[in-house]
Amino acid sequence: MNQRREPRLAAEQAVWITLFGKMETRIPGYIRNISGRGVGLEVGQPIETGTALKVDIPDTLLLGEAIYCRQEGDRYYIGVELEHALYGLAELARTLNEFDEGRSGPKEAYAVDDAHGKHQQEAH
Repeated sequence: MNQRREPRLAAEQAVWITLFGKMETRIPGYIRNISGRGVGLEVGQPIETGTALKVDIPDTLLLGEAIYCRQEGDRYYIGVELEHALYGLAELARTLNEFDEGRSGPKEAYAVDDAHGKHQQEAH
């Protein structure tokens, strides 16, 4: 009997997973399934329950916590509860770049007094 609140969609997506803790560790893995609240990951090493992690997917970033880990042969299946998901990162980067380029116009010069009381033009 399936007691999940949301349906899971099967997936086979290679990803990089960053484990946060005393030392930040980056490992390869696969998304096996995903829903609005969680993701199932397959990795080559056990991950401790409660570990905060980041999943890098092209144009997307998922942040969550490992809620269980079970061994399946020589691999490990990690159940992750999602906390945050950021989508459309490429578009966000383009927008921020355009915004920054719009702000970086010509620099204005202004007068400052030097040590001898004369005015100098200084650009900033």
